[in-house]
Amino acid sequence: MWKFNLADTAGRILESCKTSFGRLLCVTTNQKEHSLWNSVSWTAGVTEAAFVSPDGDGSIEICDIMITAEKKASSTITLHFDDSPSPGGNEKVVVSFSLADGSFVTSANFAGKVQGWQGAVLYYTIVGTHIGSILITFIKHDKDHSKTYAVMAAESGW
Repeated sequence: MWKFNLADTAGRILESCKTSFGRLLCVTTNQKEHSLWNSVSWTAGVTEAAFVSPDGDGSIEICDIMITAEKKASSTITLHFDDSPSPGGNEKVVVSFSLADGSFVTSANFAGKVQGWQGAVLYYTIVGTHIGSILITFIKHDKDHSKTYAVMAAESGW
């Protein structure tokens, strides 16, 4: 049996791990440690609704998305960040899917940082689809770890 301790520079033990497999380095991510989740299901067309809201001037970082829906001609599912009715009324689509050809199932685990800006709410919009669901995992960042729309747009080239 091997025992490993992770310590800070002052020698305080931060994490301890026992294993019978030999040496092992345990690594985790912000997503695994701090993510929350929310889901929504519907049985009729919906126009638009808030899915996840930041705390104050914080922001939302999306970690995972899973979407399922039945086939319905001329229907779409869209997730987008929007800070309306805040001054500026900024909006940015995260994903949008058309469901004209068949049932739809997709999932994504974002390795990059898909984070909204200060005060941006994550909305979902359903048009025409009669049955479906969305599940997301996300992290809520405080104001100090959130950028304004102007800064994000300049850095990202929007």
